[in-house]
Amino acid sequence: MKVRKTTEIRCAAAPPPGGHYAQAILHRDTLYVSGQLGVTGEAPDRENRTIGDQVRFALGNIEAIGRVVGASLDDIVRCTVYVTDVAHWGDVNRAYAAFFGGHRPARSIVPCGPLHFGALVEIEAVVALNP
Repeated sequence: MKVRKTTEIRCAAAPPPGGHYAQAILHRDTLYVSGQLGVTGEAPDRENRTIGDQVRFALGNIEAIGRVVGASLDDIVRCTVYVTDVAHWGDVNRAYAAFFGGHRPARSIVPCGPLHFGALVEIEAVVALNP
């Protein structure tokens, strides 16, 4: 019999997945958080949200998902940030730095094409947990 080594993590405080994927997967002592958009489909004013607001929203979702397994911001070890235009880099970096404060996870910023719901940013994360 095969023993499951992964657990799907669900967080009611973050938007539910919009497709065939989990919000996050816990594998041993590592949490892999799926990309969190800067807006949701239900957001009536999503076109008016600044890129900084979208970064804070996406990172807040990651933080909430991590709390389900007892993680804090300091446990986030890596983020990949997808932006629709490299011209947003400065604003993204400022909002990201303000959110994390002195904590500096490893990070990549990847320019990409359009994102779902007109979002300007999507962020995924890897969170290391204490066994």
